[in-house]
Amino acid sequence: MVNSPYGGRLKVSLDLNNQEKHLDGLKGMVQIEPFIDFYYDSLKIADGSYSPLEGFMGEDEVASVLKRRSLSNGLPWTIPIIFAVDQSQNEKIKEGDQIALLNREQQPYGEMSIESKFKLNKKDIAETVYGTADLKHPNVQDLFEKYGDTAISGKVRIFKEQKLPGGGYEKHPSEIREEFSKKGWKNVVAYQARNPPHVAHEYLQKVSLELPGIDGLFIHLVVGRLKKGDYKADVILNSYDSLIKNYHRSEKTMMASLSITMRYAGPRASIFLAIIRRNYGATHYIIGRDQAGVGSYYEPYAAQKIFEELDVGMVPIRFKDTFYCKKCRGITSETVCPHSMEDRLIISQTKIRELLKTNQEIPQEILRPEIADILSKGDVLNEGN
Repeated sequence: MVNSPYGGRLKVSLDLNNQEKHLDGLKGMVQIEPFIDFYYDSLKIADGSYSPLEGFMGEDEVASVLKRRSLSNGLPWTIPIIFAVDQSQNEKIKEGDQIALLNREQQPYGEMSIESKFKLNKKDIAETVYGTADLKHPNVQDLFEKYGDTAISGKVRIFKEQKLPGGGYEKHPSEIREEFSKKGWKNVVAYQARNPPHVAHEYLQKVSLELPGIDGLFIHLVVGRLKKGDYKADVILNSYDSLIKNYHRSEKTMMASLSITMRYAGPRASIFLAIIRRNYGATHYIIGRDQAGVGSYYEPYAAQKIFEELDVGMVPIRFKDTFYCKKCRGITSETVCPHSMEDRLIISQTKIRELLKTNQEIPQEILRPEIADILSKGDVLNEGN
């Protein structure tokens, strides 16, 4: 058996039967186009990725997540899932209403039952979730400059599948769980990524597969809304596709996309992302240095330490900083390598981006040649969305 869903069962409100009838029923409702973050979240609430959530959080639930790092039922939870509206949207909506949700093309795709409206305490959210109110932090900037001041709560139902950045790699939790079962995988290690893979990433993945009892590796790529300077979705997907085809055993590895807005919240994001992977059936979760971090807002190993405080039913697999050692002649880590800093070739996306921008060759000690070739071809970096 793969891991049970968080909270006991998947909470799914995808209703794709009688699609035309459902969509016709939305025509008389107030129509709201969610900001892209809430658009992605509505879809992941509906397909069970965010189980046990069934809708967007109310004021008390948000307060519980911020203050106690748990839902009101006591389950650990670290990221508030909110739906903020601007003043013009707020004026259209009343508590008790049913509203139609519109996608980017202004087409209805689902509905939301409005249970409550409340004013967002943006400063509290910024400082508690992201550890800062600095507008240089990408999520904090969005919170203050792009989110409305009022939040609406309530359950969502989705009636129409949406085209997402992950394309054909985008799968619902129930689909991935079924694939795990078909493969006979019981213990699955999940790998969170939002960047193309360098050789240190590959090292973490393969070492994890060596652990006793692990049946398979689930590489789950966040490709929804990323920050400026991150790689574009197709680049991330193509890079990992190449890595798996050329350097992984296909029968031991599975890849899928996760189209959400990335939360660069360090330890709180790490817990949230682990919960999602549990809903997809994973049992173990890889946590490297500075997972879900940005800039220097979080301690390098804060995302690992929080798993000592909160239990979300995932076995954490913790790794120290990894690098290429010239004397070891391979990828290793500070846990086992005895050599000095002068012997280490530090591997980072920042270094790779610098080499790309200046059209320099990327050493094979840092990046597989197939991946380097993909990254060297044109416009690979996100300009922000």
